[in-house]
Amino acid sequence: MKRYVLEADKFIIEEAFDANTDAESLFNPNYNVIPGTTMPIIIKDGESRTVVSSEWGLQQKNTDEEFFEVPQEEIAEKENLDKLVENSPCIIPVSGFYKWKETVEDPLPFFLRVLTTDVTGLAGIYSSFENKNGRKVHSYAVITMPANALVEPLDDRMPVILDEKDYGRWLNGDAPEMLEKGFSGNHLLPDMSVFRVPELVNDPSNNSKELVQPIPKLRNYDGADDD
Repeated sequence: MKRYVLEADKFIIEEAFDANTDAESLFNPNYNVIPGTTMPIIIKDGESRTVVSSEWGLQQKNTDEEFFEVPQEEIAEKENLDKLVENSPCIIPVSGFYKWKETVEDPLPFFLRVLTTDVTGLAGIYSSFENKNGRKVHSYAVITMPANALVEPLDDRMPVILDEKDYGRWLNGDAPEMLEKGFSGNHLLPDMSVFRVPELVNDPSNNSKELVQPIPKLRNYDGADDD
C-alpha cells in the first residue's frame, strides 16, 4: 500500500473504534497520505483505547531499518517485529487506499474501499522511543496479506483489513495468535469496490476530494475493462 485516504471526522473514528482523544487536528481530511505523513492510529492505553499521532514509517531504537508495510508472512522471521505484534499492535483508520495498475505504459491509479463502513481499520504495529536528540519518535507500519480477487489485477498484496468484531482482539493481546493463523481478504469481496481515479493522485502535493472522484471506465489494450 503506497498511499491511502482518511476523511472520517473525530466523532466517526471515536465511535468506530471505541477510542478517545482531545486532539482535533488529528482528524483533518487527507486524500493523499504518503509514507512519512503523521496520521492518527488507535492503540491500547491501559484498559482503554486511545487515538494518538504517529508517523507512517516504522522506526526503532538502535536500528536504521524503516518499514512502511510488513508482509504477515515475514513478521515471525524478524524478532523485533514479532515483539511489536505482541506488545505494540495498532489499528490504522482509513477511508480507502490506492493501487496502481502497472501493466500499462503509464500506471493508472485506482481507489479501493470497504463500502459497508465510513472508516476501516487496518492491522498495524507501532513503536515509540526517544532518539539521541531527545525527540520522541512515534511511528507505525501497515501489515499486508495476499491480495483478494478484486485487488489482484492491480497488485499481489493488500493491507490486512480487520473485521470490526476483531478490533478488540487485535489490541487486547490476541494479535500474535491472529497473525499466526494468517489473514485473508476473500470474505471482503462482496463489500469492496474499486474504481479509476484521476492521475492527480500521482503527485503527492495534491490533496483534495477530487482525487477520489471516479472517472469513466477505460478499455485496456487487450480489450478488457481496467477495473
